[in-house]
Amino acid sequence: LTGIFLVAEDIVAVGDVVDINGASGVVEQMTMRTIRLRGLDGTLHVLPYGEAQVIHNMTKTFSYHVAELGISYESDIDKAFEVMAQVVEEMRADPAFADKILEPLEIMDVLSLADSGVVLRGRIKTEPGAQWGVGRAFNRRIKPAWDAAGIDIPYPHMHLVLPRGGVGGGEPPRAAANG
Repeated sequence: LTGIFLVAEDIVAVGDVVDINGASGVVEQMTMRTIRLRGLDGTLHVLPYGEAQVIHNMTKTFSYHVAELGISYESDIDKAFEVMAQVVEEMRADPAFADKILEPLEIMDVLSLADSGVVLRGRIKTEPGAQWGVGRAFNRRIKPAWDAAGIDIPYPHMHLVLPRGGVGGGEPPRAAANG
């Protein structure tokens, strides 16, 4: 009965990408008793409807690629967001992505101040299921665009602080006297 309600209420259909109890994949088949998901690695997950208490449908109506990207503390936050928006607009003008990206970049502001940089968040509204490919293409394009704009991506730095007086912490070594 649950399977009939899932179909009748348009909650899930063959071809949707869903997550049910930690098993995720493309819905391959829905029978009277089970739903079958094909995982990214090819695993077939067969779940009785009784176990499908919560279904996360990642491809219903529209999707989002959520970009969480770090920039260095020295970089200009507003310029970084501007470049992100420009990259999305260039993608929207590209025939390969024009039908997949539904709206301009939604800037969601600064997510956090991390150890080595500032984490920015934005999201791109896409056709259902296009979020993964759009996200990979966006990531590929943002790096050279930020490089050209002088926006640095952070990486861990190490500052070595020596104790006063040199490595041993004692007196600095004295020069040997030449006879």
